[in-house]
Amino acid sequence: MYQYECPWPSAQAEIVCISAYKTPGDKLQCVVRASQTIMNLLSLAHDQSVPAADDFMPVLVYVLIKANPPALLSTVQYVNLFFEKRLKGEDQYWWTQFCAAIEFIKTMDYML
Repeated sequence: MYQYECPWPSAQAEIVCISAYKTPGDKLQCVVRASQTIMNLLSLAHDQSVPAADDFMPVLVYVLIKANPPALLSTVQYVNLFFEKRLKGEDQYWWTQFCAAIEFIKTMDYML
């Protein structure tokens, strides 16, 4: 529904800011805020149903590609190394989705 309106800049702004944060917990909260923003925007498009992971993942991939945050892979390694054992519940879910989107982007076949 929002394909041509593109309401994703607020989520992109959250992702771009990830490198500005220093602690792994703050970086994680940046991802959580971006993910919740995406879900809130998707909820506006779904009048009678709740958006699912199948709706969320393509948008997250798009947002990550458009945001193109600096040092993204090292940021993921940093959070995984120093914070992964503390991840629980919703934070862990959003972090897993975020890492899966990055892995998808890394294996994409770019056609020019």
